[in-house]
Amino acid sequence: MKLSRYLLDSLDALGIGVCEYDGEMRALCWNQTFLQIFPEDEGEIYVGEPYADNLTRFYRLRLSPEEMPDIARHVAEGVTRHENQTQPFEFIHNGRKLRASSLRAPDGGRVRLWQPLDVESHAETAPELVLPTMDALRFIPDGATILDAKERVIAANDAFRRLYDLPRGTSVVGRTLDEIIAWCWRGASPTGAWRAAISNGLRYDGVPFEIELPGQRWLRLIARHSTGGVSFFTHADITVAKRQQMELLEAQEALRRANAALAELAETDGLTGLANHRRFVARFADAAARREPLSLMMIDADHFKTINDRFGHLVGDACLKAIAEVISAQVPSTSALVARIGGEEFGVLLGNMPIEAAQEVATAIRRALRRVPWRLLHDELTGVTVSIGLCAGEGPLDGKSLQARADEALYAAKRNGRDRIELANPPAASRRIAS
Repeated sequence: MKLSRYLLDSLDALGIGVCEYDGEMRALCWNQTFLQIFPEDEGEIYVGEPYADNLTRFYRLRLSPEEMPDIARHVAEGVTRHENQTQPFEFIHNGRKLRASSLRAPDGGRVRLWQPLDVESHAETAPELVLPTMDALRFIPDGATILDAKERVIAANDAFRRLYDLPRGTSVVGRTLDEIIAWCWRGASPTGAWRAAISNGLRYDGVPFEIELPGQRWLRLIARHSTGGVSFFTHADITVAKRQQMELLEAQEALRRANAALAELAETDGLTGLANHRRFVARFADAAARREPLSLMMIDADHFKTINDRFGHLVGDACLKAIAEVISAQVPSTSALVARIGGEEFGVLLGNMPIEAAQEVATAIRRALRRVPWRLLHDELTGVTVSIGLCAGEGPLDGKSLQARADEALYAAKRNGRDRIELANPPAASRRIAS
């Protein structure tokens, strides 16, 4: 979705700034009022700019030098607000009070709106009205505090003291919320995240933010500001909900890991631990479609039926495991896949590797097999050899044709005496698929 020029101009006429972002939080379009509200974006914002980059520019103007080390945290919290905002909130920017709204688009993007508020229409909080408000705090069931223009507590109710485990008689008046939370964490290791959270909370009206306290306790704070500099905070205990949320996330992560393990198990050969035929087919199709060299090696254990018949299937299985270990040790791990295709047959994909290099790998496999102490598997087992068929091509390739050529080379190695490497003849007219 992209807003029409007509709609952008219409919002300009109403004095409403707008900027649209796609599902990946990249800027799509904006109007002139947006640039008037945020002059720092003039000549800087561009189509495709990540929202996080826009926020970084925003916070570089707003944060004090002491707050700048936390800019990444401010940006991360701003991105979270952007993704999850459902209710408007208010803040002051460049001396103007703004109401920010966010609407989710059908395609997953976001449309953000900024409406300047008439500051003069909001009467400042008169000093004589603050005292009755303080008296009303004790009737609020949640924790409640009033902060002055210097962000220091001038009033708090008993529920606030209980939430923060403040001993009776402990003075909170004159302290900042940051100092109170730091006191709660005394002697412990705080997360350190509350400072950026409070800093944001002091700027944005109606945006809930969370604070962690010792003992895995969590509070949700919401701020409201008056134009006279006085702010009102509510503090609610969300520990139960937070723990349930964390347990749900842990369960989801455990389920994800279990599903990943099952998927891995479904594509792994149970005997050798190599990729199985299913994974080999999928990776082969992907590799053959790339525009790069691809070598394919088909490997078959020689006289394997005789080994099973003479020494038993346990020894035969041990031989397959040993062959798998040797192949894996000689094949470079990058852009390669070793798989047990079935029975005593193995397949090796060597991505971005010409046939000359693949032939060196095949030779190394045969040499390494000669060094295996086969007699440890059975006193009369003197050795196990393999036949290897090898072919290569430049992608994109016809995978079926490439595998057929590798199989032909493997059969030729069997016919020509086994324990050898045969290279497939290159196709008569380069079987590359036309792009």
